[in-house]
Amino acid sequence: MRRITGALFATLSLLAAATSPALADDAEVAAILFGRNYHDGVTAISVWPRHAERGTGGAAVPTAQTPARLRAAQAEVAADPTLQAAIERRNIALHNVVWVETAANGGRILYYR
Repeated sequence: MRRITGALFATLSLLAAATSPALADDAEVAAILFGRNYHDGVTAISVWPRHAERGTGGAAVPTAQTPARLRAAQAEVAADPTLQAAIERRNIALHNVVWVETAANGGRILYYR
């Protein structure tokens, strides 16, 4: 049994080493397996009810959300080319932006639904 287990482990490790270069060439497969990394200093958090990211921390939808604050957040995104590029890359529509904050490290946090 030990020989079979050892041979199986060796085969799987060789198989993983052989397929790694093939996965590195296909960006879409790598994005599916490992997620996308944007490197733009913007974090997008979904605040849609029952969304998987909701439990990861951070503020949910502000408790005093008003139409004026919603318009102000969307105007802030519309005025900033960096934020516009970030929502385009993440396929977030401007009308779905709920809140924008500046993080302690200078990055931006976008809350969307």
